Amino acid sequence: MRISVFGLGYVGAVSCGCLAALGHDVIGVDVIEDKVRRIAKGESPIIEEGIDAILAKAVADRKLRATTDVAAAVRETDIGLVCVGTPSTPSGGVDTRYLDRVCQQIGSAVRDQRRDFFTVLNRSTSLPTVHQSLMRILEETSGSKLGGHIGYVCHPEFLREGIAVHDFYHPPKIVFGASDGRSETLCRDLYPGIAAETFFVPPDVAAMVKYADNCFHALKVTFGNEIGLICKALGIDSHAVMDIFCKDRKLNISEKYLKPGNPFGGSCLPKDLRGLLDASRSTAVPLPMHAGMLESNRLQVERLVKRIVASNGRNPVGLVGLAFKEGTDDVRESPMVALVEQLLGKGVPVRIYDEHLAVANMVGSNRSFALEAIPHLAELLSTDLRAVVAGSKTLVVNHRLSAERWKAAAIGADHHVIDLVNVPELRGAARYDGLYW
Repeated sequence: MRISVFGLGYVGAVSCGCLAALGHDVIGVDVIEDKVRRIAKGESPIIEEGIDAILAKAVADRKLRATTDVAAAVRETDIGLVCVGTPSTPSGGVDTRYLDRVCQQIGSAVRDQRRDFFTVLNRSTSLPTVHQSLMRILEETSGSKLGGHIGYVCHPEFLREGIAVHDFYHPPKIVFGASDGRSETLCRDLYPGIAAETFFVPPDVAAMVKYADNCFHALKVTFGNEIGLICKALGIDSHAVMDIFCKDRKLNISEKYLKPGNPFGGSCLPKDLRGLLDASRSTAVPLPMHAGMLESNRLQVERLVKRIVASNGRNPVGLVGLAFKEGTDDVRESPMVALVEQLLGKGVPVRIYDEHLAVANMVGSNRSFALEAIPHLAELLSTDLRAVVAGSKTLVVNHRLSAERWKAAAIGADHHVIDLVNVPELRGAARYDGLYW
């Protein structure tokens, strides 16, 4: 393939060399003449293990050259990888001036230099709104709708500085957010011989994958360091603790608990989090991330209540599942208890279906917690799911049930369904509303 790479920093320089090594014909493009001269001579403008030899070979094999001429690069290639910087603005936003400029230049070059299709693959980290703006810029400057003479792909990179060459050949995943089918087809031939799970998704999804990745990485660093802070204060070897923590691939280092859904609750998580925060106070070791978890959890319930009241008013609400998760009758610190308590306080009638819950069978702290928050719980509970559905305008679903049970529930076109746990059988409801999807 004939590929141009715009921006010869870390991502661009590595991309130039590695794409050429895969057999593509590559042109590197940058406004900084020194970077262009270095690439043209097979020298690396960055310090990165292994890249010097790769660039030298690519130039010697005539698979790589460099220029400052955007129009020439667009004229002589079919795919343009955009790898320019996206620094922060003073407010923390994405500074798009370099992205805007290069897309304007590419679009104009496509209009003036080409009659066939050209695809822009944007590797520069930027928010979905930025990608939407760049697509408009490309359409306006090229004079063509996306999919006509020009295409656009959000193609996030997952290269770590210092081992970027290794990561290029062994990526954790490959993500393409293509605007059109022609661009998607071209993407399928970009990485011959590289084995990685590949995803073709809308551009907005592709953009958010990169932000989810990096924010989670920051979260992990902060979590480990806060555990280190409290362990040090208590005289405990944090590495001994976290070595064991990381061995748990079933819950800790896994996809568990990472899908958006209802807030956490139950007899363990809130209690133990408060216990750790109490230890942080007694040792004068602030743990701001851990403290923020409780506030975030409270906010989730608060926003859900506002969402229900805004769309439902004081019409009856049906709740499927009061316990903090299905398969149990444990309502201790269930976010749904707080939800019911707040709705009732706002004058919203609530009926509850929970197949495992009966006040007469509740004992100990489970019973006392429930009745302290909802004294008349027995009057709100029903063993008839169909009746709860029939008597409500909004149905809030906290538990998964079988497909047969949902079919028998007779959810009508007038029911507003707010699904907190992503039940596949409910997605076809006329007024379906996923919590965060």
